[in-house]
Amino acid sequence: MSESLIVEEITKVFPRTKRPALDKVSISLGDGEIMALVGESGSGKTTLLRIIAGLEQPDSGKVTIGGEIVFGSESKTVLPEERNIGFVFQDYALFPHLNVEKNILYGLHKITRKAERQERAVYIISLAGLEGLEKRFPHELSGGQQQRVALARALAPKPNFILLDEPFSNLDPVRKETLRDELRTIVKESGISALIVTHDTRDALVVADTLAVLKEGKLQQVGSPERVYFHSTSEYTASLFGKVNRIPCQLLEGENAPSGVSEILVRPADLEITKDSSGDGHIVGKVVSSNFRGDFHEVTLECSASSSESDNVTNVTIYVGPERSLQLGDTVTVKRLSRSDS
Repeated sequence: MSESLIVEEITKVFPRTKRPALDKVSISLGDGEIMALVGESGSGKTTLLRIIAGLEQPDSGKVTIGGEIVFGSESKTVLPEERNIGFVFQDYALFPHLNVEKNILYGLHKITRKAERQERAVYIISLAGLEGLEKRFPHELSGGQQQRVALARALAPKPNFILLDEPFSNLDPVRKETLRDELRTIVKESGISALIVTHDTRDALVVADTLAVLKEGKLQQVGSPERVYFHSTSEYTASLFGKVNRIPCQLLEGENAPSGVSEILVRPADLEITKDSSGDGHIVGKVVSSNFRGDFHEVTLECSASSSESDNVTNVTIYVGPERSLQLGDTVTVKRLSRSDS
């Protein structure tokens, strides 16, 4: 797969700050790929987005877009307007005095032939599901429709890729789920790559092909949503993407291997109830709480693993389907699901 974007060893330190906003960050975006930059506020994701767009200058590193070096120590810096990037802003930044069609046509001003511009606009309007809304102005559209117009305008000039800054932050929870699916479908059908910045890990898991996790300017992990979620390489990444259980375990002695008591991190979705109470690594616990979450019950077990040298009680959370009824005080055995390391 060829790369739409390659970021190599990017470092950025702002004046009067000790910690780098970005510390030797490297990522690559394949053609047709959707990548999400995920992290808490201050992690550096917006700074990286601005550097890629050319709105901020890094202190060192290299940025290559569509095979052309746009920033590097031995290359001339390419201006933002010459990088052929589409940008979808957090507030959409639609022109209030232009209707839907003219907002999209604005992005096609470099095409000299009017017929060609119109043909491209018609195609993008159809792709974004905006037929029948061409003559409406932004204030006459819903938030989801405004987002699709902004996305269509960014895709219209056939950029190397598009950048999306918190694209779902202005949407109500009821519409967000549908619009996440719509955005992914539109971007995938366009064949254009996309780099999304978001602090909402659920958005990232649903929309992206690849996740890049940042913490305090350093890249923590890059991988598919499934790999990052189920095979996190750090406690920070695991906790960022949802609830995790910290389960004490006994490390076995061996040549050049650590020994003693430690902890493993296990997601509630990786635990299931079993009838076998004698299996290796199985945990027996008493139900101390059960909360209905719609599609499942979130059940907390009070456990004491016999394999641990500690007598401390550990609370373990599991997710149980609505068809299974557990009562407070019930004793159940759970085991860890086996997942491939993919």
